[in-house]
Amino acid sequence: MSPETLRALLVDRELGELAPDVAELVDAYLEAVPAARTEADAMARTVSAARDTVRHFPDLAPTSETEAEPQVIPIFYWLAPWLARAAALVAVAALAGWLGYRTGQTTGPSGPMQAGGATATRVGDSRFTGLWTQYQVAYDSRRGAFIVATQQ
Repeated sequence: MSPETLRALLVDRELGELAPDVAELVDAYLEAVPAARTEADAMARTVSAARDTVRHFPDLAPTSETEAEPQVIPIFYWLAPWLARAAALVAVAALAGWLGYRTGQTTGPSGPMQAGGATATRVGDSRFTGLWTQYQVAYDSRRGAFIVATQQ
């Protein structure tokens, strides 16, 4: 038996933490090996001295430690600021879209598709009407650029 295992078993034996059958095996080993018996006697004296010291100075005795409750940090604790920012961004985008839609509905067409006397090629009308289809894109061949205009 290794010295570390023997010491661990002797401490457990002195503190009364060994099962009865294991304690019998340790006792049989101590009877068979005289060097182990001297170590067992030394361990018994050490444990006895520790017990006497704790009895004489009760402040040295370990206090019964209450199990510390695991600290649970909810996932929304660190996620909440990001969710709030995302919700605010969605709200601002929705408000801007709604205001743009309302402005487009209340104002009339901004004029003919010709800007600055340039001839523009009209793109065909869209089949759908709604927020994103109220504008038309026309190509100005003189400028070589596209012109965005509201539908008439």
